[in-house]
Amino acid sequence: MWHAYWKRRAAWHLVLDDVQELALPIPIERGQLGPWRPSPDVVTQVLQQLPHLRP
Repeated sequence: MWHAYWKRRAAWHLVLDDVQELALPIPIERGQLGPWRPSPDVVTQVLQQLPHLRP
């Protein structure tokens, strides 16, 4: 597997499947190193581009 080369021992890694590129970029705050909770405005912008993901 390709990801076996970049992972570090004793660390958590995310492998993303079914990733979809957005046509328009979504602005986020720079410097965010870990997982983050998007603001309602960001969620709205993403759902406008990916309407099939609406709850």
